Amino acid sequence: MTPVASAEITRVGQQSGLTDCFWLATVSPKTFNMLIPDSAVTYWLAQYKLPAGAKLSLHGQFPFARHMSFNSYNADGMPVDRLNDVMIQAQGNVANPYQAGALRQGPRQDYVVDVMAASDQQLRNADAERSGNTLFSQSASGVHQLWYRVYVADQGKDNKGGVALPVPVMTLADGQQLSGQDLCRQTVVPEGVLRDLRLPAETVKQIYAIPGASSPAHPAQNPPHWNAFFNPALSVTNALIGTPYENLRSKQDETRRGGFYSTLDNTYMSAYIDQRLGQVLVIQAKAPATPHTYHNTVVMQAAQLRYWSLCKYRSLADTAVDSCLYDEQVPVDKDGYYTIAVSTAGNRPSNANEACGVAWLDWGSAGDGIGNSAGGFLAYRHMMPSPEFYAHSLFATKNPGDEESVLAEYFPRSRYMSRADFEKTACKK
Repeated sequence: MTPVASAEITRVGQQSGLTDCFWLATVSPKTFNMLIPDSAVTYWLAQYKLPAGAKLSLHGQFPFARHMSFNSYNADGMPVDRLNDVMIQAQGNVANPYQAGALRQGPRQDYVVDVMAASDQQLRNADAERSGNTLFSQSASGVHQLWYRVYVADQGKDNKGGVALPVPVMTLADGQQLSGQDLCRQTVVPEGVLRDLRLPAETVKQIYAIPGASSPAHPAQNPPHWNAFFNPALSVTNALIGTPYENLRSKQDETRRGGFYSTLDNTYMSAYIDQRLGQVLVIQAKAPATPHTYHNTVVMQAAQLRYWSLCKYRSLADTAVDSCLYDEQVPVDKDGYYTIAVSTAGNRPSNANEACGVAWLDWGSAGDGIGNSAGGFLAYRHMMPSPEFYAHSLFATKNPGDEESVLAEYFPRSRYMSRADFEKTACKK
């Protein structure tokens, strides 16, 4: 866990124009491309001291976007609590624009979120323990980490979704209030606000080079092997699949808990991929319904998921994202099924385009980022399933290996092909 230098954070923040004295850093492909981000999201990071008896309030407006949330983390980057958009009550007893059926356009509604230190009891059952717009935070050192996320800002809006960043106000135990530069000078802790979490490259290379692997492009399998995320340690052992040590995975803890700086509103599954197994990776499944918002939709739609995406990453030693597709960018046929072709730009099939009903995901040129230009991995995200869809969402996976049975027709069936063979599947518009 290596802290990014404060001077570099300041330089990137000034260059991007996205940060201020409280929201110190951003994670995104154009700023700090690390920690396995989604390219349709901007993540803002804050780190501050919360004195005993103090309360931090965030005064903001709901952005024009698909989703927004606040998330608190412990010193190890594990999620503590989250407060997402539909959990936040707008001021003035007006409708929350993220509720299904609510108007999304028009004047922005104000909100106030209170961030408070929590007891273990409160954290064990946070949703029942919280009152109002409260986000719980916990820190043994007295230094708290807070992330703010905005997904898919509406067309014509900036990364912030057309509103200002939430404004912090701290109320101390004696009633004194701090805001603006005073709050930043007295409470913000810039050192270590952004920490680069990755495995050493040599360690990952050694895992990939385990003797006796069945695949010539290990850790990639043919067809790709999709693994739901349960916890960081188990995720590392995905690279043992197809080796003589695969059975060690069954001895690992399978408890579902957050990953490094993950959000409790999302869960994932991943698959190693490699172009040596085929020029084009073809992925097909039924698309979960989501509320399409990018084109300034007037009313928030009810849907099976709030958001889903497919992203190509490098490795656990280079945690940058190369490209993503999110739900609205993926055309579907009359029955709701999609086809995604993953390839480099040079191997992109002529029929991998919207006119042919095919979404194209750029494999990029970095490969796994640690020497194999053909490698990498994909991650498939599900966010906030509806009660009706939960049983077919990634949240419903209980054990490694039940991904396909749970997702059923929504499972991304994947196979390698040559570019020429994919182009034989018709449509060359």
